[in-house]
Amino acid sequence: MVWGTIIAAYLFLAGLSAGAFLTSSYSARRYPNSADVRIVGRLISPILMGIGLLLLILDAEAGLKNPLRFLYLFTNFKSVMTIGTYFISFFMMAAAYIALMELLKKEINKVIEYVGIVFAVATAIYTGFLIGVIGAVPLWNTAILPILFVVSALSTGIAGTMLGAALVDKKVIHQVLSIKKIHLTLLVTEVFLLFTMFLVTSSTNESAAQSVSKLLTGEYSAFFWVGLVIIGLLVPIIIEGLELFSYKKLSNSRAGQEVAAGGTSGITSTLLTESAVLAGGFILRYLLLAAAVPIIFL
Repeated sequence: MVWGTIIAAYLFLAGLSAGAFLTSSYSARRYPNSADVRIVGRLISPILMGIGLLLLILDAEAGLKNPLRFLYLFTNFKSVMTIGTYFISFFMMAAAYIALMELLKKEINKVIEYVGIVFAVATAIYTGFLIGVIGAVPLWNTAILPILFVVSALSTGIAGTMLGAALVDKKVIHQVLSIKKIHLTLLVTEVFLLFTMFLVTSSTNESAAQSVSKLLTGEYSAFFWVGLVIIGLLVPIIIEGLELFSYKKLSNSRAGQEVAAGGTSGITSTLLTESAVLAGGFILRYLLLAAAVPIIFL
């Protein structure tokens, strides 16, 4: 299989879908009155997962040229892809059911929701293990990668959900403060994990060092530093940090209460921040696939 742009998009959408589902479940419990966050997260989750699966099916190497290969995914239990296929299948069914119940405005079965939460987490983890088990590529074959992908999935899931919710109701960004705090923590953690992974893997062998070099100083360096680090991580961290700091200062003042009530403050920064995080999430996966140098066995 060629690990190209389509696979990067698939990994991105799968993680985003899982993160959006988990964001909506958290919001439903922590902020029951902020229905827009809950509804948006639950509606976009199965849609994004479906788009990701469609991209995988249409991929030239795994879909149209060999469609029977997908049947094999359900029977080869020694493969991580088979396990992941079941994770995604159960998650997709639970997410689709919950989205339908939201559209019909009916009560959601709690057992199915908990099943969805479990398999959403499993799906997020799987997106890292899918390429992490390939021992011939040292950049991928590290225990840090699945953790990095889970953190990125949660971050992009929050970004996608908050972006959609803010477009529906600009006041919602002032009603889910803990989600914004979690988001900032995830972004900082992602920076730490990314450079820790580079530090650890670059010292393992020549192929790993070449992969890291291609990202930090080589052919992908401009895309890495500008697209991922600056736009995808540092800009959202700075904006989220400043916004939370300003909100804390204003929260007890009359002016702050008026801002929150009117919902006119923060909408532009929210749209910018969440869009940048989504872009960074895709760029992360694309670069890790594109810059990987395999071990050449003689």
